[in-house]
Amino acid sequence: MKAVQYQPFQPLLTKSGLSSFGLSLMESSVSPSLKGIVHSYLQVTTLKATPYPMVPDATQSVFISPYGLNIGGAQTQALDLQLMQPGEYFGIRFYPGALRYFFDLNLSEITNQFVDNQYFPCRNFGSLHHDIYQCDGFVERKLLCEIWLLKHFKAIPANLFDHALTLIYQSSGNIRVKLLAELVGCSVRHLNRLFSLHTGMSSKTFIQTIRLQQACKQLLSSPSDTLDVAMDLGYFDQSHLINDYKQRLLLPPSLFFKRFMSDFSNR
Repeated sequence: MKAVQYQPFQPLLTKSGLSSFGLSLMESSVSPSLKGIVHSYLQVTTLKATPYPMVPDATQSVFISPYGLNIGGAQTQALDLQLMQPGEYFGIRFYPGALRYFFDLNLSEITNQFVDNQYFPCRNFGSLHHDIYQCDGFVERKLLCEIWLLKHFKAIPANLFDHALTLIYQSSGNIRVKLLAELVGCSVRHLNRLFSLHTGMSSKTFIQTIRLQQACKQLLSSPSDTLDVAMDLGYFDQSHLINDYKQRLLLPPSLFFKRFMSDFSNR
């Protein structure tokens, strides 16, 4: 897991996306002990009620707001969270499959859902909600979370699930499930069970999510280059990529990225 270099992409968290939705962001990397397991800590501040658009990226995120603590299950489609009140919203982003280092969870139970701290087997995790908002600012909140996570971290030897993750990331999601199972040395059925347990997705859906993430990164600066991106990432053709966007991100690429372009960028 620690060797994985996957970088999840959220258009909202780009400079233009934040400007478009009137949000500000503070973000911090993690200590070396948690590299490749916890992606980052972040804090989004809003001055008014606003939507918070999210695209599927296969990560798990813990959202800690002044109003409660929630974990988001795997998303299979884009959605808008609603930040209903002005304020500071803190979060912890975990790499795909990384919650198993801290909790014994079956993430297939919460796909396309948000659940509160009662879902966590470690009940005192919910106390973070109270403790974080007693802290004086983002840096103290990040350190509090880091201490909690390091205290509850349990090392897991590398296994075939980690091997499968690495192969998927290396291919940018351009790999068949059958070939993936052969390369890691297990059946497709067993591979699906592992991905469902640790990510909340089947291996096929996970692979498709990673490929769509790569397409988003490549199309951000040039949303019209769908043909080149489709060929590069192993889509059948240009229409296959566009249909994937419509199904998973609910808009074709050109309209999708307009949501995350500020007035200044549009001009």
